[in-house]
Amino acid sequence: MNWYVFGFFFGIFLTLTSAVFVYLKGRKNLQNRLWCIICLILTVWQAGRYMTAVSIDEKQALLWCKVVYVGAIFILPISFHFISVLLNKTREQKKLIVFAYFLGGTELILSFTNILVEKMELRQGIGFYENPGKLYTVYFLTYVFFASYIIYELARSCYSITSSFKRIRIKYITIASVLGFAGGFTAFFPVFDLKILPFAAPFASFYLSLISYALIYFKIMDITYLIKKGFIDFMIFSLLLIPTYFLILFGEKHFLGETDYFFTTLTTFMTFLIGGVLPRYRGVTQRSIEEVLFKGDFNYEDTVYKLTKMIAGILDLKTLLKMILESLVKTMNITKAAIILLDDEKGVFKIEESCGYDNELISPYFSRDNFFANWIKERNDIIIKEEIEKYYSDSKIVAVANTMKNMEAEVFLPLIIRERLIGIVSLGRKESGEMYSGKDIELLMILAHQSAVAIENAKLYDNLKKSKTNMQRADRLASLGTLTAGLAHEIRNPLVSIKTFLQLLPERFDDKEFRTNFLNLTVEEVERISRLLSELLDFAKPSKPNLNEEDINEVIEKIALLVNNQAKKKNISINKNYNTDLPKILMDREQMKQVFLNTIMNAIHATSEGGEIFITTRYYEDRVDIIQVEISDTGEGIPEKDIENIFTPFFTTKHTGTGLGLSISHQIVQEHRGTINVKSQTGKGSSFFINLPVNPRRYERRRAIERHEKQNISLQ
Repeated sequence: MNWYVFGFFFGIFLTLTSAVFVYLKGRKNLQNRLWCIICLILTVWQAGRYMTAVSIDEKQALLWCKVVYVGAIFILPISFHFISVLLNKTREQKKLIVFAYFLGGTELILSFTNILVEKMELRQGIGFYENPGKLYTVYFLTYVFFASYIIYELARSCYSITSSFKRIRIKYITIASVLGFAGGFTAFFPVFDLKILPFAAPFASFYLSLISYALIYFKIMDITYLIKKGFIDFMIFSLLLIPTYFLILFGEKHFLGETDYFFTTLTTFMTFLIGGVLPRYRGVTQRSIEEVLFKGDFNYEDTVYKLTKMIAGILDLKTLLKMILESLVKTMNITKAAIILLDDEKGVFKIEESCGYDNELISPYFSRDNFFANWIKERNDIIIKEEIEKYYSDSKIVAVANTMKNMEAEVFLPLIIRERLIGIVSLGRKESGEMYSGKDIELLMILAHQSAVAIENAKLYDNLKKSKTNMQRADRLASLGTLTAGLAHEIRNPLVSIKTFLQLLPERFDDKEFRTNFLNLTVEEVERISRLLSELLDFAKPSKPNLNEEDINEVIEKIALLVNNQAKKKNISINKNYNTDLPKILMDREQMKQVFLNTIMNAIHATSEGGEIFITTRYYEDRVDIIQVEISDTGEGIPEKDIENIFTPFFTTKHTGTGLGLSISHQIVQEHRGTINVKSQTGKGSSFFINLPVNPRRYERRRAIERHEKQNISLQ
């Protein structure tokens, strides 16, 4: 058997495999269904060519030649239909598609007469080959026209499509199509009695394999890489199938005394199907059988697998523990369950979450260095009560068994990460009374590994939140100290006035005008002191994050009142320009007060004697859903090299200060789904721009929708 026959033999496998994979990956997609039909049609053509090449007489060859043209005739109209769907031109090319199918149907009818193929003739090296009939030229011109038109449409689309992803994909398919049609064109050489062998015709199936790969797996990557990967896959299959083919031929000759190429081909194909294709779908088949025959087991196994994926994205520790326990209890029908976690601060294990216990569960409460914890960590495996009871003579195991008995546990799942025991999941008996099976143990161990990672991440996230809270508290206290020092002067001045009035009051008590003037002055000064102290107390007391609708102008005005004395010390004037038509903003009042305080105090520190600070509120770029607060100063400005680090924690250009103020302000603004930016020129001052959405939740939802729409557009 020569290379020509081998080419068609392997082509059959390639095209059939392509048809199966394309259909399974997108059976609801029209272009995938059309491409699957093209693969099947080409398989018919290749099978016909293979059989004509190995036919023993002209009659048999002529019969198989008719099979050849069943495939050859319909490759073109279906390919044209496929390209029209791929390029979204089905509607505008509808008439041409119908004409292509009509022409193909007419040629198919003619193929069963001698008008298309007159007779078969034995050719050297390629077996029997057809001699053309009177209308064969019509079929040849049809092939040339549609092949050229398809390549023309693809090439034109490469320049007209705006999506880079789709353009690369079409370019890839264009190259594959040129190779495919050029390979198919060489099949005409023997028909027109050219002294050139149809060297590329057997390998036309590569063209289908390349496009099939593009339809199923294509992503934005180098075309050279895709061709290289496809070639490697082909070589692997070839190295496996060629020895198999010859081994079957040898077996036929040795044991049966004769060879049947059709039987050899079929056997090799079945070998490829069983060894290469079916294992890929073993999991799907197995799960389908389990779902039908063992529905209860399948449901909870499926739930456990889904749970391992879900818990990876949960960062709230309480929610995470509750989900793990409730899911296990519900799906595996467990009577009781609890999760024991290590308290890192105290160094002891204690119960953090439990489910199914009638009375309050007494925590086992043991330290991280306890032999109990060390034994579980060293074992690093699931602990089953019935198994360890066999070794009751060991004192350590007795302690473990007693702990399990007290907790009414049948199974202990150790939660170990980086060789460190962070917790234990305790599971009670099943309601059915059944033992935990080997499959249960396997699934629970998978869940234990995933849960350990998820719990560790949740604890780290919780620690991060606490660190952020402590940083905010430290910054607030630092600001409070600065304000208190400044307010002492603000309170002292009115107290001096009141003291003077009280000292003069006995002497000038009868002076009505004196009494009235000083009484009014005293009331005003006391009210001012009261207002200052009230604002200071509001700022000082810690509060839980709470989003409410607030008037941003009012919030800024109260902060301006607090910092006014600091500005007066340096003879700095604070100029305010509020837009009174702004809507109320959904925000945390106390957190935003800290942002404005940090920013304004930063401006005061940066501004020299007699300078100015400007506070402006307005809509951001005429958008009614975003409010902008601009705080500008006429200070020294920020060096260009420092601007990129201005919001970095602990970065400061001052000799005093923690370097946390602007970093925390940046964090708070981000939590409100806003932005804070700075523009500065050395020697001319700085401007901070705080942009806040009116409704952070609604704004975030809209942004998510916009991102999703952009992703969809980029994939088109």
